[in-house]
Amino acid sequence: MSMSGNHIGDLGVEWITNALQVNTTLTTLHLQLNDIGDTGAKYLSHLLTNNKTLGCLSLAQNLIGNNGAELLAAALETNKTLAKRDLQQNQTSDQDAKSLLDTLQNNQTLKTLSLRSNQIGNQGAQSIANALAQNRILMELNLSKNKIGNDGVAPFIKVLQNHRIYRQTLKIVELKNNQLGDDGVRCIIQALANSQMLTVLNLQTNLITSAGILDLVAMLHTLPKISKLDLSCNKIGDEGAKHIANLLETNTTLNVINLHRNEIGSDGAQYLSDVLIHNQTLKKLGMSFNKSNDCCILEFLVAIRSNSAIVVTLDNKQIEEKFTQQLANALKNNTSVRTLNLNSNKMNDQCLGYLVDTLKNHKGITSLNLDNNQITDEGAQYLCEIMKNNSKLKILSFRSNKIGNEGSRMIVNALINNTTLEKLYPTQHQYGVAETICAIRNGDVPNRIHLEYKRIEDIDLQYLCHSLRYNMRITTINLNNNKIGDIGAQHITDILRNNTNITELLLHSNSISDEGAKYLASALKDNKTLMKLNLYRNKIGINGAKSFAEALSKNTTILEIDLRRNESGYAAIVGAIIELRNNKTLTYLHLDDCNINSQDIQLLATALKDNQTLTSLDLRNNTIGDNGVQILCDVLRNNKTLTTLGLAYNKIGSEGAHYLYNTFQNRNVDTALQTLSLHGNESALCAMVEVFLTSSRDQIRTEINLAEKRIGDKEMQFLVDVLRNNTVLTTF
Repeated sequence: MSMSGNHIGDLGVEWITNALQVNTTLTTLHLQLNDIGDTGAKYLSHLLTNNKTLGCLSLAQNLIGNNGAELLAAALETNKTLAKRDLQQNQTSDQDAKSLLDTLQNNQTLKTLSLRSNQIGNQGAQSIANALAQNRILMELNLSKNKIGNDGVAPFIKVLQNHRIYRQTLKIVELKNNQLGDDGVRCIIQALANSQMLTVLNLQTNLITSAGILDLVAMLHTLPKISKLDLSCNKIGDEGAKHIANLLETNTTLNVINLHRNEIGSDGAQYLSDVLIHNQTLKKLGMSFNKSNDCCILEFLVAIRSNSAIVVTLDNKQIEEKFTQQLANALKNNTSVRTLNLNSNKMNDQCLGYLVDTLKNHKGITSLNLDNNQITDEGAQYLCEIMKNNSKLKILSFRSNKIGNEGSRMIVNALINNTTLEKLYPTQHQYGVAETICAIRNGDVPNRIHLEYKRIEDIDLQYLCHSLRYNMRITTINLNNNKIGDIGAQHITDILRNNTNITELLLHSNSISDEGAKYLASALKDNKTLMKLNLYRNKIGINGAKSFAEALSKNTTILEIDLRRNESGYAAIVGAIIELRNNKTLTYLHLDDCNINSQDIQLLATALKDNQTLTSLDLRNNTIGDNGVQILCDVLRNNKTLTTLGLAYNKIGSEGAHYLYNTFQNRNVDTALQTLSLHGNESALCAMVEVFLTSSRDQIRTEINLAEKRIGDKEMQFLVDVLRNNTVLTTF
């Protein structure tokens, strides 16, 4: 029965012991961490006096003091069944230890006694040692974390030396946290010499130096069964590690050694590393929290070699080539490792070369992290070998390395034929194609692919298109701001012909010219799904624009096609014409800075002829001139919806300005222009027309401000003609 950690106190113990007085079946009772004091111990002593079945009693981490310990000891003198008693982390002192003397001398059943983490000093140790001299039953005694010093150890030495039975039966010695020092260790050595059955020796946290280790190693050579040695939290240093290495040269029984926190540096790690090449017995070596990262590496190498490590984390350990070779050898016969983390180790291509033969054939590793190393394009070849041959690897990360475009493309090429890799994490801001291909193939992307600003070139699109060709989840592909040219456009047409779900294709700011436009146009001729195509700021000229015009002459699906800011203004006009034809709710056209001339305007005018939805038309920063203005005015004369017109910086002269004024001033429509921009043109008359056409009629009648409008004779004549019949003007 377990009642641990319930803080039942003395009263709770009273109820439990009353209930157990008549119980004849309970064999185990756990009462640790329950605030039990001397009164509770009294109730338990009464129970133990009469109980015939209880074999194990745990009272660890309570508040039992001198009186309670004496009562329990007295009860044990007559108890014939209790074989295991745990009193660790109570308040047992030297005086309480004396009370155990009679118990250990007379009790014939107690085999295990734990007094760990109490207040027992040299005097108490003397009492316990005296009792052990008469005891032939006790098999396990734990006195670790007490206050036993050299003087307290001496009595045990005599007992162990003088009683052959201990040398033949003693299996475990726990003396950690007792400040023994080198002299205390030498006493232990005398006591344990020639022990026939000792398997575990724990001397953790005892101020032991290399001098003590030298003597200890000599004794350990004589122990035929020793399998576990704990020397953690001492001060053995490199020299002590050397002594341990000497022990391991011939020892065939030790399989666990703990050397945590021992001030061991790279030299000490090297001593141990050299001997472990031949020692195959050691399965676990604790080396963390020492002076050198080599210690941690060595710890993992032993764990890997013994098939006991599932996750191997060696990040930021500055692994050198020699340890990389050992790591590769350790992994060869290990099938239990699933995760290998080598992040931030300054590993170069040669280090990866040592690992590649092991990793490409490994049957267990599913996750490999090589982030923040120094792998270049040469090392990328090794990564490709792993990807091509390893069918178990699911996650591969090599962010923040020195792999360039050439290495990236090798990796992408290897990825095409790899059907098992699920996650690929390349260097940030590069190789987006590789990462996306992996995600597409494994269904980890939503319906939109964003690959803008990834420095993607034509050859990269070949690999991407291979993955996208039959992926029917993708509806939007964003390839804005890359280095895609005509060959890349040809690869994209392959996607458009085979994938019937793509509705949005963004190729803003690339290098596609007429040839690439021809490829895209041919793919769109019979396409019924693409609704948005962005080719803004490419290199498309007149011929490329004609290809789109011909291919899309009967296409009614595309609602947005952006061909602005290409080499020919005709391209922008073609895009606008298609939008005006297919999008019956279009309200604005932005065609500023598109190299549009008067001939291009003629084409636009045809599309605008019957349009009654457009409210805003922006043609700033083009070269339409007076002829273009006249063409535009003729088509907009009866337009009832346009309220905003941008014609700034278009080389418009006075003739065009006059025509514009007469057209919009005399329109027989209810909707007037609210915004008109004519600044930056050749004639100052444009500025006056802008004022007259956008100011309210009442404001024009009573007040006109034409300051700094560069008014000359022609402009003045225009002003006179406009104001000829005005009789209410008060401010001019």
